[in-house]
Amino acid sequence: MSFKIGRKSRAVHFISLGCAKNRVDTEAMLGLLARRGYRQVANPAEAEVVVVNTCGFIKPAVRESLAELRKLARDKPRYRYRLIAAGCLVQRLGRELAGLVSGIDSLIGVHGCQWITRAVSQNGFYVPSRAGLCSPSYFRNRQLTTGPGWAYLRIADGCNNCCSYCLIPQIRGPYRSRRIEDVVAEAESLAARGVREINLIAQDTTSYGIDIYGRRSLGRLLKRLDRIPGIEWIRLLYTHPSHFDEVLIRELAEIQHLVRYLDIPLQHISDRILKSMGRGTDGKSIEALLDKLRRSLPGLVLRTTLMVGYPGETEEEFAKLLAFVQRTGCERLGAFVYSPEPGTRAAWLPGRIPRRLGLRRWHRLMQEQKKVSQRKQRDRIGEEAIVLLEGGIEAEPRSAGGYEYYGRSPGEAPEVDGRIYLKSKLELYPGQFIKATVVRAGEYDLYGRVLEERPCRNYF
Repeated sequence: MSFKIGRKSRAVHFISLGCAKNRVDTEAMLGLLARRGYRQVANPAEAEVVVVNTCGFIKPAVRESLAELRKLARDKPRYRYRLIAAGCLVQRLGRELAGLVSGIDSLIGVHGCQWITRAVSQNGFYVPSRAGLCSPSYFRNRQLTTGPGWAYLRIADGCNNCCSYCLIPQIRGPYRSRRIEDVVAEAESLAARGVREINLIAQDTTSYGIDIYGRRSLGRLLKRLDRIPGIEWIRLLYTHPSHFDEVLIRELAEIQHLVRYLDIPLQHISDRILKSMGRGTDGKSIEALLDKLRRSLPGLVLRTTLMVGYPGETEEEFAKLLAFVQRTGCERLGAFVYSPEPGTRAAWLPGRIPRRLGLRRWHRLMQEQKKVSQRKQRDRIGEEAIVLLEGGIEAEPRSAGGYEYYGRSPGEAPEVDGRIYLKSKLELYPGQFIKATVVRAGEYDLYGRVLEERPCRNYF
């Protein structure tokens, strides 16, 4: 995620782990440091300061963060850099983290990222327990680490849902929306920098505005973003199934630049498990919602996330989940095995599912989704699509096929979905929109050819 653009003096190397919300914090901290004269370098050996923005959501993420920190701590005497741990794991463990990894100079929690400029020069513990909302200036000069033409836009932080298995409300605090004016100003700044696709993120984007405007106001925000010149795609990620209503669905259908793609983590379909999780919905309501969304938003691509191995999950409940995957046919689906996290309500529940059984269920679920994906992908052969180019595979054209590129259509979210691979006889550039036709389908990726030889910009 970092690029070599400076010498060891006032050079910083960042490692960002975890989700897109974490990445925005990384970009904001990079922006704050850039204003103080710091530059990014790709190699920690060349850095004066190394920062690891950690994830602490579940045990595998904790292990990954600790492994990265310990490796850097071992190399620290040789390369003589300052080591800073930031982010969710710091907020979760506090000073305990310094005991687990010796050699950390400063600790910065998720509510203290604005103090990165102090932490790079002064040892300290910057982990406020009370959650606040970062000032607009925190986001204003973000150093983007995403591909050309697209970026994440965080519209809120924290969460009030308090699902039984999740530590996010304890780590990131209660839900806190950014003002519409501040979000729009940042989106305008991104557009001025060449960003054409903004991906809206929060712990729950559908709750946007409820804390500062007294009601959910996502539609109101989208209407403002829809009018920004240069923003061609608006993508909505991390929505909550119990927070859609008729008004929001109608508003989504009216937003011109909102791509027909929704990310709705569902977690399960069993009424008993959903109630135990505290999801505020049931299986019948979920299926009715998905049906309503597909009818209201023709061509909609759905992404969801499911959990297997929740305490007490029976074979019958798992079979019901498999049938749901087969029947509903979500184009994109991710799944994970339940992880008991100390401090969550679910960690105390009886009926713990053995890890091996959870992994077997995960494998079976993903095998079913592979079949769904293959069917959906084949249905797209012959489709004409607008593709945002993200990169090239070869610098020089092949004698037979020309240049090779990859990108995404509105049906693929960045980083989590597949790609569309293309060939063209012309040299194109990342961040450019082109029109292509799909000629072949893989399990998750598509392959096509360019239809228009010039950039395709005005297609709405």
